[in-house]
Amino acid sequence: MIEFLTALLVVITGFYAWVTYRIQKANEHVVEAMREQSELIYCPYVTVAPFVEPGNKVFYLRIVNLGKTAASDLRLAIDRSFFMFGKRTEQYDLATYSAFNQPIDSLPPDSEIIFGLGLSFDIFAEDADPTTCPTTFTITATYKFGSKQVEERHFIDLRPYRNAEAYQDPLIRRLTEINKSIGELTKAIKDNR
Repeated sequence: MIEFLTALLVVITGFYAWVTYRIQKANEHVVEAMREQSELIYCPYVTVAPFVEPGNKVFYLRIVNLGKTAASDLRLAIDRSFFMFGKRTEQYDLATYSAFNQPIDSLPPDSEIIFGLGLSFDIFAEDADPTTCPTTFTITATYKFGSKQVEERHFIDLRPYRNAEAYQDPLIRRLTEINKSIGELTKAIKDNR
């Protein structure tokens, strides 16, 4: 009987050891997932995207850190020349700008770098030179945070904006109308003097 109880105790102890091992492994996975989630919450997120202001026909390129920490040693690279506003000189070539040729020591959270690209009707004109103002290009952002290095490729595609209407805020539209009315009123007053 003692031998049976000893064998039963060994089986029960083995079962508890196995269950304890499984719990330990599950806890390790939970801790690793929490660490990764915490890292994702607090890491920098450098995004590069085109945008148009409401009521404006100028394309802009925005480089922004949407994360909670600074992106260190940020290096931006553009895969081809983009001559801003169609001015084909080195002075207007985005690829020659310091942001794309020199490292940026730190891009803090919510910091933005904005470049004007050009007027939409010039970029999409039928006779537009695609080597002057390309409608597609890629910007690669490489940066560090902590001991990690990140490399992200941002494909910029202006083509979906072709024939799209720029949203105009109703308040801006109304203020524009008021401004025009004030101008007409001022002119009428000056003419009657």
